Amino acid sequence: MGFLSSLFGGGNPIDTFSLDELKVTEIQLNKKVEEIHAEVRRIDQQVQHTYDQAKASTSKSEEVSYARQIKTLLQKKEMKLSSLGQIDKDLRAVSNLLILQEREKDLPADVVRKLKKLDPEKMEKYLIGKKLDTMNDDAQLNAIIDMTSSTMEVGVEEEDDISDILDTIRSGKEGTETVSSEPAKVKKPELE
Repeated sequence: MGFLSSLFGGGNPIDTFSLDELKVTEIQLNKKVEEIHAEVRRIDQQVQHTYDQAKASTSKSEEVSYARQIKTLLQKKEMKLSSLGQIDKDLRAVSNLLILQEREKDLPADVVRKLKKLDPEKMEKYLIGKKLDTMNDDAQLNAIIDMTSSTMEVGVEEEDDISDILDTIRSGKEGTETVSSEPAKVKKPELE
């Protein structure tokens, strides 16, 4: 079960959350991120302090003891960073869902209906994989509409390592559609 599903009971996130709930959740997740960053900094300081103590140690047993303390601190840091990675994914999903709801009024009614029928788990995976906040308005709308495409409905997911390439291709297509009709008119008179 994904974060959004577990947080809000498994219904479709578009119907389940209000904008205010999403904003509160986004603030809470941002606060968790800040807290974890502060803990990681604190652990780094402890590691440095323990390392400084280890440098001043006078016996091998003290060195081993300090080395074990450092190892424990580094493992603790690794766990914090791992949880930070998951919280970042959850935050991206919530932020993207917030953008989706804010942009809902700009979408055609049939797209909104399809969005509301999407499997919440698939929607969450899609939202985690996108960075809508870094996109311009048109790209945001296209990414949201892509969620309702037949590809999304049958469960074929875009690969993370090619998503930037696909975005470039799609934005290139948008530019071609607006420009392509004019060059075609220009080429015909040149050939005659």
